[in-house]
Amino acid sequence: MSRPTHDLTVPSGDDLPEGATPGNEAGPSRRRVVLSASAGTFVEYYDFAIYGAFATTLAQVFFPQQDPTAALLSTFAVFAGAFVARPLGGLIWGPLGDRIGRQRTLVITITVMTIATIVIGLIPSHASIGALAPVLLVVMRLVQGLSAGGEMPGAAIFVGEHSPARRRGYLASWLQVSNVVALLTGILIAAILTGLLSPEDLQSWGWRIPFFIAAPLGLIGLYVRRRVEDTPSFTALKEAGGTARSPIRDLFAGGHLKPFLLAMALATPTTVPYYLLMTYMPTFFRTGLKFSQAQGLWAVVAAGAVLLAVIPFAGRLSDRIGRRRALMTACLAFFVLTFPAWALLTSGHFALAVLGMMVLSVPCGLAMGNLLAAAIEQFPTAVRYTGFALSLGVSVALFSGTAPYVSAALVSGTGSLYAPAFYLVGVVLLPFLASFALRDTSRRPLAD
Repeated sequence: MSRPTHDLTVPSGDDLPEGATPGNEAGPSRRRVVLSASAGTFVEYYDFAIYGAFATTLAQVFFPQQDPTAALLSTFAVFAGAFVARPLGGLIWGPLGDRIGRQRTLVITITVMTIATIVIGLIPSHASIGALAPVLLVVMRLVQGLSAGGEMPGAAIFVGEHSPARRRGYLASWLQVSNVVALLTGILIAAILTGLLSPEDLQSWGWRIPFFIAAPLGLIGLYVRRRVEDTPSFTALKEAGGTARSPIRDLFAGGHLKPFLLAMALATPTTVPYYLLMTYMPTFFRTGLKFSQAQGLWAVVAAGAVLLAVIPFAGRLSDRIGRRRALMTACLAFFVLTFPAWALLTSGHFALAVLGMMVLSVPCGLAMGNLLAAAIEQFPTAVRYTGFALSLGVSVALFSGTAPYVSAALVSGTGSLYAPAFYLVGVVLLPFLASFALRDTSRRPLAD
């Protein structure tokens, strides 16, 4: 029986979540499922937002200032280091999530992420403790990377396994909405602090405030997440005694290499442009385009507003036209729109630069709305957490986490403001080619 789109309770029949039957349809509302999964996603990406927004300030706080460009590159290198740790996080949280469950693992990851973010806000400056300051920053970023390696994959699986097949893409896309809301929250806080505080106060103590805000956010997320039971798919697998003893071995010895590579390709056109937009662009606006730091932050807010509109549309679109066509559509949009958007960015007029950011957000949103459902559909239940966590972690480590660093280095090395645009188009070419090998998995039950 068809249901109105605003009905967020778990119904029966052909609209049941994965693993449920007409006899056991009682369960949490989809609203609560999405909220509990999104809570950890919000905390994770809130941290990345404030780190990117305060990159120039953090470079002054944690690194010697004899060479400001080297200090900024060092800050982005630390940013990339957290992403390098994500595959290791996938090795830890993926098998754990496939053995003890999605919900219990997600409770652990949000706790680790929250603690690490607060500790960053407590680290003394380089002027106070010397080289120990960047060392502590690196350690905490690595801890955050480990936590992030299991957060988004687990949250996506949690929502996907609770969702009916015909709405899986749309419901999972709300995790990406939470992602953007978190980044906008962090950037808005940064913009407010930048406008209210002098550069001296911002560098002295003001930058710590956003990191401390992670404490109440994390506690709220932990409370919500603990109140939702595990997914029907994992519960059924556990009751049948089918959980994997060694998910990593089963993943690579069980013929899942092609799905693993496809899941990596799915992530690339989402994560690379996203981190360019949300973490590199505030710096690009200031150092490359010569606008103020506040202007750069507000431009990112405008881009985020476009993402908020496009992502749910893209999730629903992927349910209707299929994951493969949705991926092709996003990649083609990048090919068509990237260079016109960069022409607007580099026009010298702030209004046109903001418009360029908004144009670039359209293909990014199309890719984000398709990613999560398409990726989790590549793996069976027993190795789904491990497969998605590792594939996303490796893709992010190779391409996404390094995107701000590579972009800054390309602009510095070539002297061309268009260098990041060429980099972006080159990166998207790989998933476009991979899309021809992707079979459509929308509207089908998740593999057991």
